[in-house]
Amino acid sequence: LPTSIIAPLNPLPSPPPVPSPFTPPLLQSHSPPAPSSPLSAVGDALGFNVVKSDDNRSKVGEHFKSIGDGLKNTKDKLDELSKQIVSTSNADTKGVEAVIQGSSKVITKLVDSVTKLAGAVGDTGIAEGTDAGAGAGDNAVAANKDSVKAFIEGIKDIIEISENSGVNIKKGKDGTEVAGGDATAPAALVGKANAAAPDANSGPKLAEEVAKADPWAMIDKIKNAKTKDGALNGDANNSAGELATGTGAANVGAKSNADLAAAVALKAMTKSGKFTNAANETGAVRAAVSNAVNKVLGILNVIIRKTVSSNLDKVREAVKGIKYSESGGTEASQSDATQSVVIK
Repeated sequence: LPTSIIAPLNPLPSPPPVPSPFTPPLLQSHSPPAPSSPLSAVGDALGFNVVKSDDNRSKVGEHFKSIGDGLKNTKDKLDELSKQIVSTSNADTKGVEAVIQGSSKVITKLVDSVTKLAGAVGDTGIAEGTDAGAGAGDNAVAANKDSVKAFIEGIKDIIEISENSGVNIKKGKDGTEVAGGDATAPAALVGKANAAAPDANSGPKLAEEVAKADPWAMIDKIKNAKTKDGALNGDANNSAGELATGTGAANVGAKSNADLAAAVALKAMTKSGKFTNAANETGAVRAAVSNAVNKVLGILNVIIRKTVSSNLDKVREAVKGIKYSESGGTEASQSDATQSVVIK
């Protein structure tokens, strides 16, 4: 998604025989931007890497800020276009003004949502709690509930805005239930009894579960997540939000693969949460954590980009349909006077 939506206006001829001081640019369907763009689209999370396994959570906050800045830039360009249209003589522009205002409001809501997400992000390592060497990790610690709740609300807002803009938000595939135990994947997230470090093979199992998780299902689990006070259930009846905010116990499992992977992402991005690891399994747990975060951020980028593109397409079509009239009442369309978008 371009951070510059409106190209500098070069003089183009008005549609004959109608003189007009305003020549609208083309708001075209957008091809995927360069990977460096903060809103670059990805088909899935593969190859989309905002964070590395040893990064601080602040890197996630910086990512959201970058998205917010790009959205603000887009809104500024739309506001500029609206002013130019209002000043156009011999043209009926009321319909276009309404479309631009509607799109601008959508983008403002997106800015508010990503700002909320940025405020929920923690300031410690994304895989905090894992041992820096070959030893076992610290006891697992639940994520801060208020932080998780704020993050969930931000995700809900973005999805609601997107659906109202006509974007299809997929539900994804939840995957199967994940059993609990001292040497299972959930134990690296929440610990075993009393949140203590898990047994061998729990780290690789967590990495395997996250690797096969569907990003669409993960974002759906976060949207519908509920937090938990106290110890988790000693069975598989634990959802994403509960796994992120509940305390460790024996035999904690997850309702589904997507719940477990979403919980990893939630704990990694929000405040205070800690993971744990068996001896010699730090790398596996950290890989699982960074993969989960990148999957969620990647699918969020897809959703935001589709939402903005949908609204810009509406503006483009409205601009193309502007009718110009001479003093005698003859009308002509502006649909052929267009100019390419500059994509930065």
